[in-house]
Amino acid sequence: MTLTTRLLVFVLAMLGVVLIGFSTALYLLADNYLHRQVNDRLETVLHTVSGAIESSSDGVEWEPVERQQSFRHLTFDDEVAWVVADGKGQIVARSNGIMTESFLNDPGTSLSFDQARHHDFRWSTAAWEAGQRWIHSSQHDVEQSRSVQQDEGTFYNSLSITVGVTLGPMRATLNRLAYSLIALSLTIWVSVFFVGRYVCHQALSPVGRMVIGISEINVDDLSVRLPMLRSKDELDELSRAFNTMLDRLQLSFEQQRRFTGDASHQLRTPLTAILGQVDVALRRERTADEYKRTLTTIHERATHLAQMVESLLFLARADTDSPVPVSEIIDVTTWLPLHLETWSQHPRFKEIKSASPAAQRLDVLVQPILLGEILDILLDNACKYSEPGTPISLQCGQSEQQVWMTVEDQGCGIDAAEIGNVFKPFSRTPESRRRGVDGVGLGLPIAKRLAERFGGDLTVKSERQQGCCFKLSLPATNGHDGDAL
Repeated sequence: MTLTTRLLVFVLAMLGVVLIGFSTALYLLADNYLHRQVNDRLETVLHTVSGAIESSSDGVEWEPVERQQSFRHLTFDDEVAWVVADGKGQIVARSNGIMTESFLNDPGTSLSFDQARHHDFRWSTAAWEAGQRWIHSSQHDVEQSRSVQQDEGTFYNSLSITVGVTLGPMRATLNRLAYSLIALSLTIWVSVFFVGRYVCHQALSPVGRMVIGISEINVDDLSVRLPMLRSKDELDELSRAFNTMLDRLQLSFEQQRRFTGDASHQLRTPLTAILGQVDVALRRERTADEYKRTLTTIHERATHLAQMVESLLFLARADTDSPVPVSEIIDVTTWLPLHLETWSQHPRFKEIKSASPAAQRLDVLVQPILLGEILDILLDNACKYSEPGTPISLQCGQSEQQVWMTVEDQGCGIDAAEIGNVFKPFSRTPESRRRGVDGVGLGLPIAKRLAERFGGDLTVKSERQQGCCFKLSLPATNGHDGDAL
């Protein structure tokens, strides 16, 4: 089932529930209203007919001449029948409408005249809503019913008024309403089916275009993007987000391709040199000194190759977000002098000038060995690109929630156009190549990745022939023991 069909089925189902609920509620309200009208009509006729009966000490008298006028306006389009009877069930008066015979012959209403009833009550039959009211004289004897003829008229012990209102017109009205509601609901439902199908198809057509665009994307060509909908709705946001994701994926794939190509090239060079030395040594017999020189050269190349492989493995592990070793809180002002002692045998150790704020703790949550690796990379980089005898400044401090360390040299510096590439793997400036500085361009990328793994950052400021200043920023802690990472 397509998304368009599922959406249409959902809309039609909800519309069906609404139409059924609305029609049922409207029908019940109409039924209740019409029943109230019938009951009001019944009460009106009972009250009017009762007004034509006069009760006195002689008995109850039906229809004095002066009250005949009240029946002229008692007309309900021949929907009402009424009968006045004495206590024995003998009819004293009745309505003249054509519905009266039907009312008298109805089994459900004729029973009320077979027995003398002396209290008011209401009942319903299949065709009538009926009611009966009794009027008794002040000298009424329940066990005896009589009628006395006097000059003024006929007097009775009791008279009953039975009124029936036919339910036919009400049921006909309800049936017409039910048929109308069914027809109207079906018409609306069918109309929504055709219109909704078209609307759903048009509304979801961008999804179809997105599917076609996605099917054209493959590993060989990541430049394909989804069409811009420009509808400023959720689908437009989805398309933009998907294109943004494709941009990131394309950039990541391109970086991986460049990284793989650069790594292959860098690994090929020492391997070629090693194999060349071995081939030369095997061409003829060599002296022990020649073999020693060859092995020394191979050892240097292999050591360089091993360092490069270790660096590549570290970058690969960093890309997969592998966990860093257990971290601990250290005070940089205390840790820094201790770490600099490991540089005491370096030829330029005396040129490293360290400065840190006195009587101030600079606490960070790091792995000390890896923090030392970052600092060693920055110091080694400063020694490579500055002349011997020039100072190398190492400072630390705190600003807001960041503890920082800077390594500044007075070397050749970096062109503004090259600064953005210094943290890319295998990136080396033209100046470093011209000067023959040893390295493959992996130290600064490793230092950058380590800084980011500790939640910090590594930045650089430099100008040509003005030296470089690398700044390591790490989140400051409150000095209490923290959880291990």
